Amino acid sequence: MSWRDDAANLPGLAPEEFDLNVDDTALVIVDMQYSDASREHGWGPSLHETHPAVWSYYFDRIENTVIPQVQRLLYAFRKAHGRIVYITLGPALPDGSDLIPNRRKMGGAIGALNNHVGTPEHRILAELEPEVGELVINKTSRGAFNSSAIDQVLRNFGTKAIVVVGVSTSSCVETTARDAADRGYNTVLVEDGTAELDEPSHEATLRQFAVRWGRVWTTNETLDHLGLAE
Repeated sequence: MSWRDDAANLPGLAPEEFDLNVDDTALVIVDMQYSDASREHGWGPSLHETHPAVWSYYFDRIENTVIPQVQRLLYAFRKAHGRIVYITLGPALPDGSDLIPNRRKMGGAIGALNNHVGTPEHRILAELEPEVGELVINKTSRGAFNSSAIDQVLRNFGTKAIVVVGVSTSSCVETTARDAADRGYNTVLVEDGTAELDEPSHEATLRQFAVRWGRVWTTNETLDHLGLAE
């Protein structure tokens, strides 16, 4: 049984009215940086050393699924002159003292990160590099709404809906998407535009988001609902 079948057996608590229009929808790309989404940088080498099977699954999905699908969404939004917002994660200060205390010292692979603003690890992957006129907002927490001005910026844009992609599904992506939905944005999680360390966690997030918060669509479904189908 798929996660979609599981979701169909639960009460539907997500908003019933859910209209999307590219003119007031923003594509939000979460943490697609060298620190988080490159097997050769950031926490990639450390994860490979400690959890090689997880490393292989996670980065294979990013390279073979997530990046190509996000590229398709970027192309469609750019062609339609849609709004694109990139989110990055990392402290502004080299010593990380601007992070909340429990994020300053973390064990395992994350503890080895050196991804403050301005470092190579903090940069967005070259395959998804922002173009002129595309906003990059930095956060210092998992959810973008908790440590940045993204809510005010989206409201300044006149945004009513967001399409969320990036890493990782059950952490920064989910927290950002749930917070957006809780603030009244029609929110879409793109199933093949996100990656998690393991499939069960990925699917559990998708199931609960579809049941309670918004919509979970594939890239094809998202483009179709926006009238941007190729």
